[in-house]
Amino acid sequence: MCVPISLAGRRALVTGAGTEGIGRAVARLLSRAGARVAVHHRDEGDAAAALSAETGGPALREDLSEAGAAAGLVHRAAEALGGLDIVVGNAALLLRRPVADTTDADFSGVMAVNLAANFALAREASGLMGQGGRIVFTSSVNQWMPNPGLVAYGTAKAAIGGLTRQLALELAPRGITVNAVAPGTIETDFNRAARDADPSWRGRKLALIPAGRTGTPDDVAGAILFLCSDLAAYVTGTALAVDGGLSLMGTAP
Repeated sequence: MCVPISLAGRRALVTGAGTEGIGRAVARLLSRAGARVAVHHRDEGDAAAALSAETGGPALREDLSEAGAAAGLVHRAAEALGGLDIVVGNAALLLRRPVADTTDADFSGVMAVNLAANFALAREASGLMGQGGRIVFTSSVNQWMPNPGLVAYGTAKAAIGGLTRQLALELAPRGITVNAVAPGTIETDFNRAARDADPSWRGRKLALIPAGRTGTPDDVAGAILFLCSDLAAYVTGTALAVDGGLSLMGTAP
């Protein structure tokens, strides 16, 4: 029996939705489930405006590396939507660089977007949410699986796991759930440079994935839709791997 998921009447903010990737897929799926969705972008104005026409909410530009930007974004979204029930913290900065070449500024910049901005989103949003509020972060299998060259990114994603659990514990008495999804190898613009630079990229990845295929943004969006729905009302403080079994292998992706 098919049980449709309805988010009718819910108001959502999805960060990092300006490019063709997970954020855009999430915004579209939440909208199709009935939510009005504000879409955040950094500088993809035309694409974000087109997406907002589909989702019924505004396109909001912010550079989440700047102090106060994430907090301001939450309040702009809530004002435009008349409140806020769902926040999906998906925006991220990926830096591929060996430890020896990673500067303090590099590390701080990745932490600002991937960790600090998500904390500020959750802090501000939780103050606006009532019973049934949903906060979901996009983490990565790199929170469990170290990968050479991703010291800043992997550390930030590991910290998202801790942030998820801390927030979930504190917000559970108010009926607000906090969860994360941990994607594996997903075909997005986010990792296009790595794919294009290495012809053997896809073959090497597939050799590590028990499901025998790389993931799509829609694979991740489906998991996030579940976590935002009433079906997940008793799920909080968890990180759901969406990786085709990659994290079972114990090998860096």
